[in-house]
Amino acid sequence: MEWVKNPTLLPLWDRLRVIAKEHEGALDLLRDDPGYYKLVRKRSGSQFDPFLAICIQRQHVSLYLTPLYRHPHLTSEMPAVLRTHKTGKCTLRFFAEDDAAIEHVGALLQNSLMAWVEAGLIR
Repeated sequence: MEWVKNPTLLPLWDRLRVIAKEHEGALDLLRDDPGYYKLVRKRSGSQFDPFLAICIQRQHVSLYLTPLYRHPHLTSEMPAVLRTHKTGKCTLRFFAEDDAAIEHVGALLQNSLMAWVEAGLIR
């Protein structure tokens, strides 16, 4: 755990991780280490399509959600409170464990998963 950039953010990271773990059945777990969690869709061997990663940074926890890049309609459908956390094409930043926007992450992940199903990326 010495490599975690900010161990005080582990409770926030874990809260997001618990939400994401609900999708491990439809997706493949690539990594689950303290401070870094990653779900992918494996294609073959070492090839995969990244779905999400949750990483502790110095002052925040980032949720990288690839479907936001591939399916821009997901961003426009996000609740405003969650959209304020979007900082890049597919990045959401969280700073506090009690942030009300976290309650909407589960629905966003479900919508993202459904977008991949509809696109034929997941069966």
